Parts: sequence; C-alpha cells; structure tokens
Amino acid sequence: MYDIFIIGGGINGAGIARDAAGRKLKVILIEKDIVGSATSSWSTKLIHGGLRYLENYDFRLVRESLKERDIIFNIARDIVKPLPFIIPHSNNLRPAWMIKLGLFLYDRIGGKTKLPRSSSFNLKQKYPKILEDNYIKAFKYYDLQVDDKELTKLNVKDAIKQGATIKEKTTISAIKRLQNKWVITLNNKEIIESKILINATGPWINEVNKNLLNNNQYRKIRLVKGSHLIFNKLYDEEIAFTFQNKDKRIVFAIPYKNDFTLVGTTEHEVSDPNNLKIENFEINYLIDCINLFFNKKVNESMIVDSFSGIRPLIENFRNSTSSLSRDYLYDLNYSNNQACLVN
Repeated sequence: MYDIFIIGGGINGAGIARDAAGRKLKVILIEKDIVGSATSSWSTKLIHGGLRYLENYDFRLVRESLKERDIIFNIARDIVKPLPFIIPHSNNLRPAWMIKLGLFLYDRIGGKTKLPRSSSFNLKQKYPKILEDNYIKAFKYYDLQVDDKELTKLNVKDAIKQGATIKEKTTISAIKRLQNKWVITLNNKEIIESKILINATGPWINEVNKNLLNNNQYRKIRLVKGSHLIFNKLYDEEIAFTFQNKDKRIVFAIPYKNDFTLVGTTEHEVSDPNNLKIENFEINYLIDCINLFFNKKVNESMIVDSFSGIRPLIENFRNSTSSLSRDYLYDLNYSNNQACLVN
C-alpha cells in the first residue's frame, strides 16, 4: 500500500511527490500525458514573488513566493537565471511613489536574497532607442527566468531517485474510498491502494472531483486563460520589461530562447479547461500593449508562435480576474478518518 497517491504530473504534483518521497513516504504519481506537458509548460517562464500582488495586500503570498524563488535559485542553477525587469514610468498609470514603495517591500519582504535590489534610472541614457521617447524614468528589479517544463521534470527525476513511482500516459477508470484506504483502478486494470489521495490536476481539478471522486462539495474555482505571443527578437539587451497597460494590468516582454521575445500574458475567463486556443481579442490586446511602449511596432503577421495556459484560481466573488488571489489552498477532507487533499 502506498502512503500517497497523486493525480496530476504538473509542477504541483511533481513538487509534492519530490517532497513526500524525500520524507521517506511511499509515493505514486499518475499523469494522463507526459509530466509537465500541460499548464506547467504554458507559463510566462518566470519564478517571481508577484510584485503586483502587493496591491491586493497578499503579503504572505509574496513573502512565501520570494522565499521559494531563492530556494529554486540555489538548487536549480542550470535552468534558472536572474533577469533584470524594467518598469518604464508613465504619469497616467501607477504613480512613482507607489512603484517605489512596492519595490521597497519586494526587496525586503522575502528576507535575505542573492538577487540585486531595485533601483531607478534614466531609461534614455541606459537603454536608448528601445521604447517610445516619452518614457524617460524607469525602475529596475530582478526575478528569475526558468525553463518551466524542465523544472517539473527535475522534480519528478528527484522524486524517482527518492523512491517514488511515476506513471505517465496513464488514466484512472475508477476510485473507491473505503474506511482506511483509497482503492484506485487504472485504465490497464491495475489496482492500487493508498492511505491518502491528492488531486493535483490544476484546471481539471473539479472534473476529477466530480467524475472520479464523486465529490460535489468542492470549492468553486474560476479558470483563467493566459495567452502569450512570440516574436523575433524585438531588442538586443538581455533585459525584460514589465509594462503597465492602460487597464493597469501587467504585461511582460521577455528575452526567449536567444532569438525571440516572449510577450504575455492575458487574463480571460473560460469554462472549459481544454480551451487553449488564443482568441483574436487576446492577440490584439498584447499587440496594442507592445505598440504602446516599443519604438519597433509589431503586427499579427510578425507573430512567430503563440501558446496559452489555464490557471485555476480560487473564487473570491470579485468581478475582476486580476483581483483573484494566486494563493494556494489545501482542501482537507477527513471523513472516515481518511484525508483527501485537493491542491
């Protein structure tokens, strides 16, 4: 019998497997495809504390995220690198004092870090001819760029090294809950028993709850799609830009795979976790934002590629998807003296 059965091989499932196996628990993880092949490979490729989350007073989340950022920096140097982020200042958006205060907190709330602290500078003197002439003052801070899919794979690799069992391209046909254990039947008719079951399926979390766990008392989530565009390199410097768009949302422009610039992300609520098609209005939104700032203008014909990922966010009954917390939740079910953890 296993101690923990994990459904889902994204970064959450992989991280749980690695941590649990490292604690000498007997762990098995099931992934319907290849580990790290879905949401965990469709991100903006950043490890960050969530600078803009400070506006929602998510101080604990930012603090924990910054601490985790530094842990990953220390243990995964081969797939992460520090990257300076430039915030060009505009008088019609967030005031300079607010950005300064946010960066002051961002530098310190996570404790001691090896990344440089933020600063302000003259954009025209430091990085001329990249942005429109009306952007003169700018702020700089640091976060990490990461190979998100490789990060998931490394967690799985280490989990296996610690004794975990990982099964890819495997689905579940039935789950039965008994008084002291879970009985899981796989699509190949293999039957597995486990003391604890963890649903770490990301956007598919409620589908698994309903269709496999027969649990209709789950927490409401909202599925928010984030889309990205890839262009041939828009500038040569090894820096990223954090743009404050007209609607006060944040859009990043990031060096990507040496020859490209990655632009993202949008926030569009969807009902289907499999709806990954980028919509025309998302393309236009990102292009308009880029053209608001860059000297070099872009259009749809210049798009090299695009991708979208869907994030499950906990409902907090606010209208704006931007105001939804990016915090995590463990929904614990202890009936029959057995824990069902939902991530």
